[in-house]
Amino acid sequence: MAHVHTILIEHYNAKKRLDVLISASLDISRSKAQCIISDGGVTLLDTPVLSNSHLTKTGDVYTVTVPDTQQSTSIDPNHDIPLHIIYEDEHIIVIDKAPNIAVHPGHGTKNDTLAHALLAHCGNALCAVGNSHRPGIIHRLDKDTSGLMVIAKTEKAYLVLSQALEEKKFRKEYLALIWGVPTTKHCFIQTNLDVKRSDKTMMEVTLSRGKHANTEYIIEKTFGNVASLARCILHTGRTHQIRVHMSHIGHSVVGDQKYGKNNKKSLRCGIPEVRNFKRQALHACLLGFHHPCTGEYLCFNSNPAKDIQELISILEKATSTAST
Repeated sequence: MAHVHTILIEHYNAKKRLDVLISASLDISRSKAQCIISDGGVTLLDTPVLSNSHLTKTGDVYTVTVPDTQQSTSIDPNHDIPLHIIYEDEHIIVIDKAPNIAVHPGHGTKNDTLAHALLAHCGNALCAVGNSHRPGIIHRLDKDTSGLMVIAKTEKAYLVLSQALEEKKFRKEYLALIWGVPTTKHCFIQTNLDVKRSDKTMMEVTLSRGKHANTEYIIEKTFGNVASLARCILHTGRTHQIRVHMSHIGHSVVGDQKYGKNNKKSLRCGIPEVRNFKRQALHACLLGFHHPCTGEYLCFNSNPAKDIQELISILEKATSTAST
C-alpha cells in the first residue's frame, strides 16, 4: 500500500531542490527521493514534477506518493550465499566480504551478489533502506577485493552513515601485496583521478580533470625485491583509488587484471603462484566509524583473506630460500 504525503512550501523551505526537500521532509535518502520523482510520484497541481533540480516556491503544495517499500526492491533474496558477520545490531551489520562476489547487481551479475545475500539475512525490511537496487549499501568494494563493509539496516542509519562517508569521517585501511619495493617506505600519493577516456570501466591519473585523490601507504614487509606488503590508508574514496595510485608509482597490486598487466616485475616473477594470482591482492583490513544511532566509535579489524595469506606464505618461503 502506498503512503501519500502533502508538503506545503513556506518561506523557510522555498528555493530548494525538490529532491533535497523530499529527502529532508520525509527523512529518506536523497537517492530514494530521486527514484520517487523519476517514477512520477511527486505532483504539483495534479501534474507530475519529474526534475530533481526543480526549485520550490512559497505557497506550492506537493503531493508525494511513496510506494510500499516492502515490495519495492528489484532483487530477490539468495540464501545460498554465506555471510561472514563481524558485528550486528538492529541498525547496522558489519561483514567481512569474500573475494569474487559483487556488492550489488550490475552488468554480468545475476542473483549472486552481496545485496542478494543481505536481503536473505535481513528480510524484506532491508528493502526500505537506501536504493532499491542496492538496499542498505553505504559504500562498496570491488568484486575481487575482500574485507570489511558496513551496511545500514534502517533508513536513519543509512542517512547518518552516508553523510559521515561524504564528510570523510570513516577510517578505512587496506592491506595490498604490491610488485617490487618502493624506495619510499611511507608516502602520500596525491593526484587527480577521472574516468579513462579510452575505457569507461577504468580510472586514470590526470593533471587537472577529475577529483582529488589522496592515498597514504606504509610498507609493512618486503619479500626480497619481488613484492611488498603495503598498508594503504584512504583519505579520499575514489573508484579504484588504491589500484590506480599503486600502478601510477610503478608498484601495481599483485593480480590486478586492470591496472597491473604490464608490470615488468610480474612478467619476470619466477614464482608461478604469485605471477598467476587471479585477483587483485587487496583486502579492506580496518573500518572505523561512529555508530549512527548511539554515537559510539566502532573500529573493526580483519585478517587478509585466505588466498592472500597463502600468497604471503609462498612469498616468504620463496624469498627466504633465495637469500640463503
